[in-house]
Amino acid sequence: METYFIEERDLQNLITGASFLGTGGGGDPYIGGLMLKRELEIVKKIEVVTGMKYSNSKSFVLGSAMMGAPIVMIEKIPNSSEAKKALEVYSKFTDNEVEYITPLEMGGVNSTIPLITSAKTGIPVVDGDGMGRAFPELQMTTFYFYGVQPSPIVIFDERGNVSIVQGIDGYWSEKIARIITVRYGGSAYIALYGTSLPTYLNTAVLGTLSLALEIGKLLNQMRLDDLLDLLKAIIMFKGKVVDVQRRVERGFSKGNVIIDGIENYSEKTMKIDFQNEFLVARINNDIVTTVPDLITVLDLFTLKPITTDRIKYGQKVMVIGIPSSGKLRTKEALRYVGPRAFGYDVDFIPLEERWKKVEN
Repeated sequence: METYFIEERDLQNLITGASFLGTGGGGDPYIGGLMLKRELEIVKKIEVVTGMKYSNSKSFVLGSAMMGAPIVMIEKIPNSSEAKKALEVYSKFTDNEVEYITPLEMGGVNSTIPLITSAKTGIPVVDGDGMGRAFPELQMTTFYFYGVQPSPIVIFDERGNVSIVQGIDGYWSEKIARIITVRYGGSAYIALYGTSLPTYLNTAVLGTLSLALEIGKLLNQMRLDDLLDLLKAIIMFKGKVVDVQRRVERGFSKGNVIIDGIENYSEKTMKIDFQNEFLVARINNDIVTTVPDLITVLDLFTLKPITTDRIKYGQKVMVIGIPSSGKLRTKEALRYVGPRAFGYDVDFIPLEERWKKVEN
């Protein structure tokens, strides 16, 4: 087993890189950064473990995250203790001692919530997650694709309300938990996907916190070419945001953004649909990228990721396409995170294949 520590000096790289992987969702990085900074001022460093191939099979891993529409958190600021209390309720309810905490997804908040919970409990965080990016629904994880149930799910809000959901499958767990979260005011904090460490290592996307730190470092140093090489990513578009349609529907931020091209992309228009995260990108009505591949929007001048809740008219942006983890591209995974899972009548075609057609 190997261990490294996240300290305050790592904060900007972490939230920048996690927000990049969050593809527009996963929570606001500014809020996530403030919450984690406060904890690091107290504990100084947070333990992250990796290289656990031969770890104790009896160890128990639990997911820790925020649930709801990310836009709600901008006005409904958490006090950062809710996720810790959700973990404590889960441990008591299931009679499991939690030995490791895992992120559910990457994102500006949902990468920091497990670290905050770790700071408050002393339980180390595993270097991995269940998506390698962010998705809007609880069943959209590699854990679930490969046999781990999300239930029981403990849902905790800032008032102290607590609910426990025991769904018959991932879809019902998501539906019930989503309704409760909406009733809690649109956002809440959850503990879920409890499993053994060996099962976790077989089902998770590993190394994503380390990857977020590396991505953030490259972006903050304006090393775009190195970033593209690292991720085998593609610059798909550059332009000015000319329209944003956004609404909160059934606990999700939904809508689309329209970007008029500049420089080599003039005379072209890109439209990106989102449901918390960016889902499908089109250039002049032709689809160029879909989930589960990543669509990330960066500020053209600072290279900082822009979330679906912060994107607005007049911003000049760069749109990056990134191939997703192989664990998201299997036939089983695509049932849950391919474009058809979001209501699009199209099949998933890997970014690198679609882009060959665009270039030709």
